[in-house]
This record gives sequence, structure tokens and C-alpha cells, in this order.
Amino acid sequence: FPAHDLCSKCNSTASSWVPVSGRGEVFSFNIMHQLYHPGFAKEVPYAVVMVELEEGCKFVSNLLGVKPHDIKCGMPVEVVFEKLNDEVSMPKFRLRAAK
Repeated sequence: FPAHDLCSKCNSTASSWVPVSGRGEVFSFNIMHQLYHPGFAKEVPYAVVMVELEEGCKFVSNLLGVKPHDIKCGMPVEVVFEKLNDEVSMPKFRLRAAK
């Protein structure tokens, strides 16, 4: 992940889609204070998080329900899908109880 024609580790062209748990932890994050796009004007400041899923791949998204300055690396999270319209849903993350 992300999907490519070649594996970034071994250059193999053999690949397939496999289900993942949707669970992981915050690997890294950045708090955006500057407005880069008018579509995010109401969100500033907002956090962009990199989540490492239990399966090992990393996913860039947002963390819902946590103030940007309260985010910490290692927080346990799980995926949720935010419906934007009838055709588009965005994968985002929320906190989950620690194991």
C-alpha cells in the first residue's frame, strides 16, 4: 500500500487486494495551522495523521473526535467511513480502547 504497478520493496508485479482490520495506531501527525485550500477553512487548525495499520501498511487520513493538540503518537485507532455524499465516503479514524 498504496497500490502501484510494482512492489516498492521487491519490484514484483504480483499483487492482490486483501482485507485489513482497520485497526492501528497513530504513527505520526502534523497540525495544519495555515489555510492551504478554501475547502478546509472551517477546519483550521486540523491534524493530518499517519496511521500504521496492524498489518503494517501506513495510511494518511484524519483523526475524528480528538483536538489536534491532544493527539499523541501510539494512540490506538480504528477506521470509520465519513459519508460525503451518495457516491463518496472517506476513510477516517477514531480512537479505540487500548488492548
